[in-house]
Amino acid sequence: MTTCLVAFGFAFLVACAATISARHIALRVGIVDKPDGFRKVHQREVPLLGGIAVYVAFGAPIAVLFLGYRNAVSDLLHQHGAELGALLAGGAVVVAAGVVDDVRGLPARWKLLVQIVAASIAFAGGYAIRGISNPFGGTIVLGLLSFPVTVFWFVGCMNAVNFLDGLDGLAAGVCLFASVALFLVSLFFGNVVCMLLMACLSGAILGFLLFNFHPASIFLGDSGSMLLGFLVGALSLLGARKTEAAIALLIPIILLGLPILDAVLAVLRRWLRKVPISAADRQHIHHVLLSMGLSHKQVVLILYGACVALCVAALLVTAGRSEVTLMVLGSLAVVAFVCTRVFGGLRFFDVVGRISRGLEHSQRSGRARVSVEKAVARMKRAPSVSTVWLAFSEALESLDLDYARLHLKRVGRLHASVLHWPDGRPWTGEQSKPVLDAWSALLSVHSNGHAFGELELRKSVLTSSLLPEAPELAERLRHELSGQVERLSAVTEEAAVLRSVVGPS
Repeated sequence: MTTCLVAFGFAFLVACAATISARHIALRVGIVDKPDGFRKVHQREVPLLGGIAVYVAFGAPIAVLFLGYRNAVSDLLHQHGAELGALLAGGAVVVAAGVVDDVRGLPARWKLLVQIVAASIAFAGGYAIRGISNPFGGTIVLGLLSFPVTVFWFVGCMNAVNFLDGLDGLAAGVCLFASVALFLVSLFFGNVVCMLLMACLSGAILGFLLFNFHPASIFLGDSGSMLLGFLVGALSLLGARKTEAAIALLIPIILLGLPILDAVLAVLRRWLRKVPISAADRQHIHHVLLSMGLSHKQVVLILYGACVALCVAALLVTAGRSEVTLMVLGSLAVVAFVCTRVFGGLRFFDVVGRISRGLEHSQRSGRARVSVEKAVARMKRAPSVSTVWLAFSEALESLDLDYARLHLKRVGRLHASVLHWPDGRPWTGEQSKPVLDAWSALLSVHSNGHAFGELELRKSVLTSSLLPEAPELAERLRHELSGQVERLSAVTEEAAVLRSVVGPS
């Protein structure tokens, strides 16, 4: 315990010095976070690079114990040298990528790739989820699925903390409470190595938090938020090794309940609205609380209180029996449901409806694509413009369009004509007027730069929405229609030449 307390104090002091240095460097080179008037709530430029300070402070006491000072705890560290190397190497990868993202910006796919690489390094070092535990008995051994499940855990932790990093001191404070609780869990089960690492992490976060609490003079940046998610995710797996199998992974999930809930709500919200998962918005839990009129500091303190409650719940699960575990999980499920309705604006029927609409769209899209391909095949064999139009019209029905008109000019021996769909009603001036609440397109029928006429398509949006693939498939049909008109024109010209040479039969 003494070594853990000394490591905590040393990490705290290093974090204070490293944070001051990182803040100075960031200001000198211009690595700052500028307010955007949308998602970011700060009013001035704030330096980044907080992740470097946390990484240095976390690694400093470990390096001293591993390379210099010798006692029983350092001997244990030497026995876990490969694990420590993987932890620091994975953290270094995350910090380096985060700094690049803070300075120049990284596309979401590259950021995800870096997270997978860091998770793979941790997995190779022994931080792995070998089984999924049942808190009421039994464990499902994952086998070959251990690697993807472990990677998913790390990626989820990193992104959950990253999503939550929207207010001064929020992400760092949440991770501080989680690391302290994991220290107590490790103490309960006698996991000395995990106790030491959690003490180092807690001291590093606390030292940084002195400068990050509102009003913050430095931010974590993506380097810091992803690092904290990575370290908490890895150390929670290390701490789970000596716990009872039934609660091995349950404890860190409870401790990280706030960022996990916020991340799940963000993913569901963006999925329902069909926007990229990485797209920023102002509907995270802390943004909703701010919109209720609470101050910046009040929101952070309220969420700190929620984290303390989750820590108490995790400790009850650690020390309690299955009945206590059931009560805690039931209470958390009710709280999560209420938070989903209050902060997420999501209902169960919204999710079911989105899934149902997705299945319906998939079926409509499949039928439309098959119908278009069949129509293209029939158009290629059509002997006349009217039969080409007939095949074209059948495909339009699968696209759920309401009206189509083809106006062909005189092309070679082909006479000018106006064709309509559906039911061949004649073209009138009324139909040429603009239609409200309708999607329409006026397309040129041409080939090799030579225009044959025009094609108009319409779809009312009052009854149903336009199939998203409709423009693409309509273009496929238009291209084939143009080619067949040109083919039939050439055939007609050739037949006329033959008749003039051979004469009438």
